[in-house]
Amino acid sequence: MRDTSKLRIPVGLVTVAAVLGAVLVAAGRLIVDGFAGIDGADATAARELAARRDGWLVDLTWAGTYLSDTYVVIVATAVIAVATVWATRQWWLPGGAILLTAGETAIYEVSNSLVDRPRPHVARLDPGDPMASFPSGHTAAAVCLYGGLACILIGLARHRGGRIPMVSAAVVAPLVVIVPLVVAFCRSYRGMHYASDVVAGLFLGWCWLLTVNRLVLSRAWPAREARAARAAPAAQAAAIPRPADPAPAKGRP
Repeated sequence: MRDTSKLRIPVGLVTVAAVLGAVLVAAGRLIVDGFAGIDGADATAARELAARRDGWLVDLTWAGTYLSDTYVVIVATAVIAVATVWATRQWWLPGGAILLTAGETAIYEVSNSLVDRPRPHVARLDPGDPMASFPSGHTAAAVCLYGGLACILIGLARHRGGRIPMVSAAVVAPLVVIVPLVVAFCRSYRGMHYASDVVAGLFLGWCWLLTVNRLVLSRAWPAREARAARAAPAAQAAAIPRPADPAPAKGRP
């Protein structure tokens, strides 16, 4: 019988990605076609938000958008991957970090292209594809980037200890909630997305984060513990002092 355990991870990732893409496309098309009046409510909210723009908040939201800008996400993912390879000497954490942002981007691109929702009909303060409104890629990327970093740091703090991982985990953990909400507001405020777009981005980001954490990131810790358990008996045996050889018996005179 063939061992199929190695196929569970890629099959699981592809299955979840396909389901997420299908759900987003179905939801997006329903909204665009006027389901439950969501499109009209979105348009009203976008106009009211644009009418209340203020100079200082325009500048602040410009900076907030860059928390999950494409180049920031790429560079941060590369740094996390290199750092985790150096720290753990195995591929689960760097592979998971890359899968988080790359997988989210792939799901976003497919669903975005198939939904093809126009951006809000208000003055847009950032450049971007005018037909790339649903879902919000910046919001989903924020969840995956900062959520993935938090999962990694919390895992390191729990399984390896040390002051630096524990303090880092305590600092980053709240950002999993704060940063995506900040990015969602910034993108809506700057006229780049409707409210339902950023909700869909949060949904995509959280679902993909939970999937990659369950299938990939969480496997780093059992792997490390299993190696430590295998190495422990050998280390203990090496630490036990060997009994001295008995003195040779003296011969009879």
